[in-house]
Amino acid sequence: KTWASFRVWFKHYWQLFVAMLKKFWHRYQLTRWIIVIFLGIFLITSIHLTFVAKTADVKNLKNRLQRPTMIYDRSNQSAGRLYAQKGTYVELKDISSNVPNAVLSTEDRNFYHEHGFSVKGLGRAGVLLVKNKLLHRDYISGGGSTLTQQLVKNAFLTQQQTFSRKAREIFIAVEVENQYSKNEILTMYLNNAYFGHGVWGVQDAAKRYFNENASQLTVPQAATLAGMLTSPGMYDPVEHPTATKQRRNMVLQLMVENHKLSQSAADQYKQTPLNITNGYVPNDSYKYPYFFDAVIAEAESRYHISEKDIMNNGYRIYTTLDQDQQRSMQQTYDDDDNFPQNSADGTMVQSASIAMNPKNGGITAVVGGRGKHVFRGFNRSTQMRRQPGSTIKPIVVYTPALEHGYFYDSTLQDKKQSYGTNNYTPKNYDDTYSGTVPMYKALYESLNAPAVWLLNKIGVNRGYDMAKKFGLPVEKGDKNLALALGGMTRGVSPQ
Repeated sequence: KTWASFRVWFKHYWQLFVAMLKKFWHRYQLTRWIIVIFLGIFLITSIHLTFVAKTADVKNLKNRLQRPTMIYDRSNQSAGRLYAQKGTYVELKDISSNVPNAVLSTEDRNFYHEHGFSVKGLGRAGVLLVKNKLLHRDYISGGGSTLTQQLVKNAFLTQQQTFSRKAREIFIAVEVENQYSKNEILTMYLNNAYFGHGVWGVQDAAKRYFNENASQLTVPQAATLAGMLTSPGMYDPVEHPTATKQRRNMVLQLMVENHKLSQSAADQYKQTPLNITNGYVPNDSYKYPYFFDAVIAEAESRYHISEKDIMNNGYRIYTTLDQDQQRSMQQTYDDDDNFPQNSADGTMVQSASIAMNPKNGGITAVVGGRGKHVFRGFNRSTQMRRQPGSTIKPIVVYTPALEHGYFYDSTLQDKKQSYGTNNYTPKNYDDTYSGTVPMYKALYESLNAPAVWLLNKIGVNRGYDMAKKFGLPVEKGDKNLALALGGMTRGVSPQ
């Protein structure tokens, strides 16, 4: 009885609420406003994405893929290349027709009939997006991308799988389609595709796995490479030959369905082994790693060029590198006999070196550490900071003293004494003192007491200003007598 009464009460007030809502809705024409708001959001989003597409430097895409950034030494000789996601670029005429047939059958059968994106593919991606949202996954798990979209993703965007990235991908793909022919897009895609083991592009992949040029690839070889595009790790023919063969056979069947291969030929090819070769080693163009790391860092800090642009935009960078010195320095660091033994816990004794041309200050060789190099990792030669110690004396003490009336044989006090209200008391290394010494003796014996005495005489400001002239990173807190002995707030790097 109580429940029945509640239902009657609830129905009455629910009907009143619905009636009021309808009246309010019609009175303020909310349907029209909702449509206007949604259309406005759509228009603003479209304008924004169109702007993103127009400013994506699509016109320069082909040049970026073809031309690596070159580094030249002080004699204008080639020293190496910088590139990201680039292999040996080949034109479509130099690629076996088996490769496009296999790739298009697998990745995008309607490539020649769509304008950058596929409505059917987008629908499939939308379903996956809703599914993943319901499962609390904030990404799109594959599907929906045309060949042009895949090229755009590799060349312009991150691999993050989100709706906003997918939207940018579509608009830039349309812009790519407006700028290039289908064959040009296909060529760029095949040269920019990743095939595992650090191999980019079909030419290097053909060499890496079959020791062939891309123009000589057979149907089963082309099917193997096409099958790797979905997941180069999972279908790695070196590490996972069984899975790779199954995937290859699936691609062969897809070629049959796409009328690029007869069923009888596919059945025959499915019985053949992979015949993978594993001896090809690509040329190492990043052969002076710490020097090249320093070049990239300087281009970023001095010229405000991003790492991505440096690696992709085909710059010509001229440096002061001496390749003979660089090779010699690297060989020295590669020889463990030149260094103390590692500590008991296996920690490697570290070191860094920089060679400079004393006539112009140009850096001729750089090694930033021992052990395996990590691209743009910690470079001790340019990033490590340590107190310079007594090596700073000629710069902040003796040079300004000579400029202000002292001579190389001027008499300096060499005795233990305190300075300032904090009673700063420098000591010589052996804690012995001569009373007075000529400047040249104080310099070559690296005596501390005379150096501090002299800086106090000429004034700390003069030593500080000289340090700045020499390019040392001194700070205001370094304006004290400890500067004579290399006492600095942050220290200096070997650079």
